[in-house]
Amino acid sequence: MKTNFFIIIFLIILIVPTFSVNIRGEVSSILTIKTEKEETDFNMFDLTGLFITESPFVKGLELTITIPDDLARYRDSFMVNIYYKLDSFPDKNIKSYSGNLLFSKLLTVSKKMFISIPMSQNTNNDLIPGSFITDILDQTVSPLLISIIPVMKGIPSSVQSSIFKLEVIPVLSNKGILDLSINGSPSENLYNIILDGKQVTNKTEYILEEGLHQILIQSDIYKEINRSFVISRGIVTDINLFLEQLISTVLFEAPDGVIIILDGKKLNSFPGIKIDIEKGEHVVRMELGDYFLSKKFTIEKEKDYKISLSLDILIQEN
Repeated sequence: MKTNFFIIIFLIILIVPTFSVNIRGEVSSILTIKTEKEETDFNMFDLTGLFITESPFVKGLELTITIPDDLARYRDSFMVNIYYKLDSFPDKNIKSYSGNLLFSKLLTVSKKMFISIPMSQNTNNDLIPGSFITDILDQTVSPLLISIIPVMKGIPSSVQSSIFKLEVIPVLSNKGILDLSINGSPSENLYNIILDGKQVTNKTEYILEEGLHQILIQSDIYKEINRSFVISRGIVTDINLFLEQLISTVLFEAPDGVIIILDGKKLNSFPGIKIDIEKGEHVVRMELGDYFLSKKFTIEKEKDYKISLSLDILIQEN
């Protein structure tokens, strides 16, 4: 019974440190990580905060720590720690935090130390060879804290004031975003969007592979738009398109005094004026005194028409 009790106590002692730990220090800088490289300098005992902006492009982080030359004799005396799941957001006014330990290693003997933080199962092929690799980190557990602390006594104060350089480079997927804006249309049901030969639903953002793409807008009442564009890795590409309505016109020619009635409505404009007309079947009626003529005609999209009424004098020999 006593043996089991001690085993349980021993397991508890082993398990507890894998959870929350106390973090003490002053935040010297806070980096916001999007899709571009960020860098900063810091001293020993300083805390560096990393805010990771959630992005469909970022699938990992590459951290490079440049180690000062005067630490060459003491490389095995300093520990690099990275913390996550913090109880407070990094703030220069806060001196104590609680969080989980994501990474903890002695400084390497080389001039640079590389640490890879994957955020996707498919990140390994893009990481720096020879880098230390942490567990996969979800972007939602941001922010992180990074610190370098001594683990040995007797280190000169001059060494403790050495300056480290930190570079953080996001590992990006080979995708970008198309931010599409279509103006001039009363309803999205009146046109179709075709991306790279495939019809897609109408929305404002499309995640696409980097490279050359083609967008086609087709409609029965708007002019066709066919445009090429390039998607860059980790970049939002804005495209604004304006739909122009397909317009057909008709020009009426008739003698003065003729009344023109189109589809049952008298035209206020006089002959010789060009008007817009929708595609499809129409009926025109022309009246002059007690006489009239009417005729059906069909309008095709984006074409111009002329309708003429001519009066002639017929002379016959009796």
